[in-house]
Amino acid sequence: MKFSISIVTAAILSTSLHGQSAYDAIHLMDGEMGFGTRALAMGGAYAGLADDYTAIYWNPAGLGLVKEREIFTEFSHLNFTNEALFKERSTVDDQGYTRFRSAGAAFPFATSRGSLVLALGYNRIVNFDENLAFSGFSSETNDIGFDITDENDITGYYLFDRDVFRSEQMSTEGGLRQWTLGGAVALSPNFLMGITAAYTTGKEQYQLWFTQEDSDHLYEEFPGDFDSYEVSQVLRSDYASLSLKLGGLMHFGWGLRIGAAMTLPSTFSVDEVHSNSDELTFDDGYVDAAEESGRWDYRVKTPFRFDGGLSYRLVFLTFAASVRYRDWSQTRFLVSRRRLEDADYREFLEENELIRQTYRPTLEYRLGGEIALQKLHTKLRGGYSLIPSPVSDATGDEDRQFFSGGLSFALDRYVNLDLTLLHGSWERQSRDSFTPAGTVEEITFQKLLVGISFQF
Repeated sequence: MKFSISIVTAAILSTSLHGQSAYDAIHLMDGEMGFGTRALAMGGAYAGLADDYTAIYWNPAGLGLVKEREIFTEFSHLNFTNEALFKERSTVDDQGYTRFRSAGAAFPFATSRGSLVLALGYNRIVNFDENLAFSGFSSETNDIGFDITDENDITGYYLFDRDVFRSEQMSTEGGLRQWTLGGAVALSPNFLMGITAAYTTGKEQYQLWFTQEDSDHLYEEFPGDFDSYEVSQVLRSDYASLSLKLGGLMHFGWGLRIGAAMTLPSTFSVDEVHSNSDELTFDDGYVDAAEESGRWDYRVKTPFRFDGGLSYRLVFLTFAASVRYRDWSQTRFLVSRRRLEDADYREFLEENELIRQTYRPTLEYRLGGEIALQKLHTKLRGGYSLIPSPVSDATGDEDRQFFSGGLSFALDRYVNLDLTLLHGSWERQSRDSFTPAGTVEEITFQKLLVGISFQF
């Protein structure tokens, strides 16, 4: 029997349960996709096309093109498949997520000339829904070890760090949602200007389960006769921020529109609650367990975001293209003067330097088209988007590519039903202190969107 075991490992110490790494700051907005069945069916190429309620997100100036009162709602179902390769062993983890994404309305007001449109609503713009599982035999050290005091009061440090079978499973759920108020006015017969104010809130639930086992019975010498080591981590993060977006849209008589939008930097308040439990089991069945929990809060400042695009409508055909620019290296943790007295908060400044070195500006490309089949009261849509990885040394395989398609049905004069399917794929390399060799993930993303709009 073991008498005194201190479960303090290098892995636990180096695995931060506080969201204070450079990755966590970038992760806040890295998965931003926006919303809108029509917009996403056309690849998100909406900065120069937006002419319905969803313009409140893509380019608020486009709200000025809304001619009838509109109510919009949207749901989605995501199938996230992750095939992970770890030590030449492949594991497929498949998970579905169903979400309510949007509800809002746009109201045009009668004017003697030009237009005045106001809109408000609730919109989900970022999803954190992901999953990962892998396992395999590993000979690479992860520096896990334990201080053990035996019955003779002799303390020794015993490694349990290599030639073990490791299993790891992670999942995150949640997202960011915006409560938005927007409006647009016509400053001239061909130029519209709009603004959107948004209160963004959200949550993320992160869970990790890790196990390593002495599957080959290599650790049998007392008192370091280890059988298995298990870790469970839970992290709940709550987010809140205020943001402002400005947009302009020029439309011409021959079907051409050119638009641009600028999202100003915003500051997120992040409140985290974390817990960690681990359990060490020996060959004789003796179990030593420990638990830890705590709370952490900090702030993250996001950089400017610029959107620009154009669209062209020719009889029954519409084409659109847009780009989105963001310099991820300008993301920052913010530390108040009074917090600088705390060594843990001073580490944020080191993470800011790591953000500068590790992340880069990106330019996203989006293309889309729409065909109106008037006799069938139907519209066909398709699109493509390329979203580069924000990591400076990322390979092209880590860039996210999405192909999209959609159908729109006029159920009657007032109601439209939209269906959109998104298919995305990319690779990602992940590692942590439990599995320093890392794993290569091949991610497949399938999302079905259902939207209903009512115009009256």
